[in-house]
Amino acid sequence: KEPPVRYSENSQGDFYVENDACMRCGAPEFEAPDLIDHSKTEYGHCYFKKQPETPDELERAICAMSVSCIAGLRYGGTDEKILKRLYEEGLENECDHKPKGSFDFLKKFLK
Repeated sequence: KEPPVRYSENSQGDFYVENDACMRCGAPEFEAPDLIDHSKTEYGHCYFKKQPETPDELERAICAMSVSCIAGLRYGGTDEKILKRLYEEGLENECDHKPKGSFDFLKKFLK
């Protein structure tokens, strides 16, 4: 399955906002104003202006994904630790890849 198309203003990296998946709710950039902004050129579409680099920034990026009204914020990377954290947070549908191993199997029993 092909990953969603990224909005063009996203910074290069693993976190991104899907193209045409923004309703200008303001919630993601409220959680991570240093990482997420609204386009000045195209009806205010949100995008990752900066990739998380520190543990605190990573936490804010994940929180921003959690509050996204239409699940338009995504993780396209393959870092196992981040993938497992996103799956634990119930954000598996916003990941372009799955964690390795039997995490999906175990998750069903943890609920």
